[in-house]
Amino acid sequence: MKLKVTGPGINQIVTLKQDATVSDLIEQTGLDVKTLRFGYPPQKIDLQQEGATLRQTQLDDLGINSGEKVILETCDNNENFRMSPPQPKPKRVLKNTEMSIGGNGKDVLSVHPVPDDNSCLFHAIAYGIFKQDNVRALREMVSKEILDNPVKFSDAILDKPNQEYARWILKMESWGGAIEIGIISDALAVAIYVVDIDAVKIEKFNEDKFDNYILILFNGIHYDSLAMNELKTVFDKKNQPESDDVLTAALQLASNLKQTGYSFNTHKAQIKCNTCQMAFVGEREVARHAESTGHVDFGQNK
Repeated sequence: MKLKVTGPGINQIVTLKQDATVSDLIEQTGLDVKTLRFGYPPQKIDLQQEGATLRQTQLDDLGINSGEKVILETCDNNENFRMSPPQPKPKRVLKNTEMSIGGNGKDVLSVHPVPDDNSCLFHAIAYGIFKQDNVRALREMVSKEILDNPVKFSDAILDKPNQEYARWILKMESWGGAIEIGIISDALAVAIYVVDIDAVKIEKFNEDKFDNYILILFNGIHYDSLAMNELKTVFDKKNQPESDDVLTAALQLASNLKQTGYSFNTHKAQIKCNTCQMAFVGEREVARHAESTGHVDFGQNK
């Protein structure tokens, strides 16, 4: 595999065998490495904290594949070598963010935007359930559940070691997904319905367990909350016909948002960096650009 490696005194393409370990990479650079950073959102591995076992872990088991950029931080250069800071992000402007519910002219389902950062899933769920920004509490809930259930949340399920994942999800830069949605839904005894804009469908987490549910909107890279009349966010599937009308409105809203370009197929989408205007195809190219520049604001390239 070939990696683009940067750090104090190094900026080069490093060629390694396909099953190379972290130790192989470090030996190739000849540096006293403290941490590795890679991917987007950026993942940080502390070699001093993780111990010798991690050094024998294969790079591809960590998610480091050929073509990745890896940033090294050495033990004697902590303050001078850093990732570029995120650039200021313009406020997102959404169109067609409301949909009438049931055709009665008084009830409306609308998008409640949440911060456009790496914690958007947690922001969206927190607003839907608590009307408060309990991001840290939700991350801690997920981490504890994963640690307490190593069989259910095995290394194979998590795609990384159980304890490592539990530490990783506590970081504010770590994105959440289906695993986190399922855990939070179970812990708070509320179903979570994810309205997928690109697919124009609703994925229902724990609908068979709980009657109450919240709606969150997903455009392929970002989550927002959905609310009725800008206030009601928790719905009861037994409350008919309101529940069916709300779900119908949610799908209509997703369809409208897709037509305005507010959706991404993360593998095929034409994506533009709103900071420097460069264009990319798919999430891997976006990830590499974000890692190398610190840019975090992307949109669909029309």
